Amino acid sequence: MMKTFLTLLFALVFSVAGLQAQTSSTPESFLTGKWSVFVKGTPQGDVTLPVRFEIKEGKLKGFYTDLESKEEKAMDTAYYENEKYVMGFLISGYDLKFVMSKKSDDSMTGSLMDMFDVEATRVKEEKETK
Repeated sequence: MMKTFLTLLFALVFSVAGLQAQTSSTPESFLTGKWSVFVKGTPQGDVTLPVRFEIKEGKLKGFYTDLESKEEKAMDTAYYENEKYVMGFLISGYDLKFVMSKKSDDSMTGSLMDMFDVEATRVKEEKETK
């Protein structure tokens, strides 16, 4: 009886430890999903840019929605370094680089080209109701 109990306890402990290891998140996984990036005070005024991140083959990939064509395009760079999230791409003839820090589970703050303030908010997926 005691041996069976210890065996079950042992199995339970390692099952929970295995689940914990599988669900552990990386700094990059924080970014996965859709975001709304708000840039303040550009020469064209305030701009909101939809972006999306995914992890594919272990690497962070970023996408932005071109404001003119409304097409989703791949970012040139998207990575995490020195506790900062960096994304960069060419849009409307400008080579843009955003650097942001996690503010909360659903928001980031930072700058565009070290000139304009940026606030990013996670876009919550609406669940279908029937």
